[in-house]
Amino acid sequence: MTSRQKSERGPSVEMARRRVAQAIDDGFNEKRPVLIEALPSIGKSRGIIEWAAETGSSLTVFTARHELFDQYAGWCENRDLHHRKLPSFHNDCETANGKYGDDWAEELKTRYRNSGLLPGELHKQAKELFGESLPCQQEGDCSYFTARAFDPAEYDVLIGHYRHAHVPERVRGRYVAFDEFPEGEFLSKYPPGMVSKAVSTYLDRHDNLPFSYLKDLKQSRRNPQRKLEGIEWFNRQNPDLKRDVIGAVDHASGNGHSEAPVMTYVILVAEDLENRWEFSQLPDGRTAVINPKDESLTILNPPALSGAKSVVALDGTPTVEKWRLMLGDDLLYHPILSDKEKTSYLRDTLGIRVIQTTDASNHYSGRSGISVTPELDSVLFESVGNRENSKPALITSQSAKRKYEEHGLSELIQDTEHYGNLKGSNKFGTTRVGIVAGSTHYGDDYIKKWAALDGRSISRVESTKGMDQDFGAYGNRILHGMREKEVLQAMMRFGRDAGGATVYVHTAALPEWVERDEYVEEIRLWADGMKEVLDAISALGKSEWRTKHIAEQVSVSSQQVRDHLHSLTDFGYISCRSEGRGYMWSDRNIKNISKRGHVQFTHKTGTVQL
Repeated sequence: MTSRQKSERGPSVEMARRRVAQAIDDGFNEKRPVLIEALPSIGKSRGIIEWAAETGSSLTVFTARHELFDQYAGWCENRDLHHRKLPSFHNDCETANGKYGDDWAEELKTRYRNSGLLPGELHKQAKELFGESLPCQQEGDCSYFTARAFDPAEYDVLIGHYRHAHVPERVRGRYVAFDEFPEGEFLSKYPPGMVSKAVSTYLDRHDNLPFSYLKDLKQSRRNPQRKLEGIEWFNRQNPDLKRDVIGAVDHASGNGHSEAPVMTYVILVAEDLENRWEFSQLPDGRTAVINPKDESLTILNPPALSGAKSVVALDGTPTVEKWRLMLGDDLLYHPILSDKEKTSYLRDTLGIRVIQTTDASNHYSGRSGISVTPELDSVLFESVGNRENSKPALITSQSAKRKYEEHGLSELIQDTEHYGNLKGSNKFGTTRVGIVAGSTHYGDDYIKKWAALDGRSISRVESTKGMDQDFGAYGNRILHGMREKEVLQAMMRFGRDAGGATVYVHTAALPEWVERDEYVEEIRLWADGMKEVLDAISALGKSEWRTKHIAEQVSVSSQQVRDHLHSLTDFGYISCRSEGRGYMWSDRNIKNISKRGHVQFTHKTGTVQL
């Protein structure tokens, strides 16, 4: 960062919030959907409710979790806005939420997951599916459906989950806001086993389809004539790809699926991309892809927003390409701050100091956690605690969190959260010392999938790995959204109250505009011989000693003892001077020696020992 850049201060919190308020107002006056990029802590979520209060406009907000519903409800109450939280099948249906026992809840939710049937269809067809009505229907209507029976026009603000955006009545004639990206919520993902059973069952039930079984369908779709015959059958028999509720309910084996017609059509019309992924365009404009590795199928189901007055999306770290897939190619993108302003806003306005502790990407999000290094990372965690005189809070992946716990690292951390549970979270808003360990990387197939949903063939450039991974211009934007921007989101969970925080980022995966205040030059795990030397120094309890005093208490040779003591001297923990025929070693900073290892920090102007 140049001195000129550093002198350009970003806007204050108040100024940034005024910009957000104006962007929201401008966005809702656009006919096209608008994506507003505003860093976490600027107040974009509250700004939506302020806009509704000031304009008197009917608003529907879609967000991620029930605690966020409550937060929105609180803002509405503060502004005297009549609001309603939209009901949830898993929480408001008494059978699904476990009121009538875990067995009933599990059976209902299993059928929901495996059949594709909607909550209303499950309740309506309960006797055919379960042999009797659901317990929540025994004494009247299920509470879930009672809660759905209301007139949206009576409410200033409706607050719901992203999936509620599929219900046209919730958006018709209203302004609509999406708070953060609904990752995966509009994707229907079907594993290969489910696809095989569902499509085979559908073909069995429709003898007049020109395919006998799934393998026949897959082979025949490469024959132009037979493919055309299949498409013509759908044009005659099911042009809208209407859901097969009867097949999902009636099939005794449980292999039927309500979305079997769509799965069948996707396989029929799929076109090969260069990277062997397959892409399908559905008659209603939806897209679908097939993964060549396992033949799993993913369908993109954009929200039903045609009846909305206008749509605004709010995202602290957006991937514009993914938002365009959700909201349309005509999406307008409006960043609140430039990169230079973001640098200063983070450093000067919010008081976030960033210390990068590695040059590696540290992709910690794999299920096995194979890339996680708990022993080495424990050196960093302990050293940060010693340096800051406070146990740090930690954000990392679920697999890394599990490995850290297995290795007893919880004692070094005050609290931990994982990447997947950060959206809208203020858990560490007043935390002054934090660590973000590792970056998120869901594998190459994640990048290929999102690109394929846009009809693009993406592959990693051969031999590129770690921070040098290269998927081409489009693919790299998906990569950086998955990795760098998620790390940034995690880093900005700390000190969100504008009280500032020091955040140690144990990955190099951060946007280039983020200013690093310090770097870690080295993290060294002590060898067993060094641990013996440290124990011997502690046992002596003296401020000065000779090499032989240590050598008498350890199993390693005198030469190894001297080597270890010289290392401690280089690191600034002790000093030495020649005295007679040997060395006299003296305490300089023994109290800060970690029993696990050593971390060496580098300021912009030089090196500092810890």
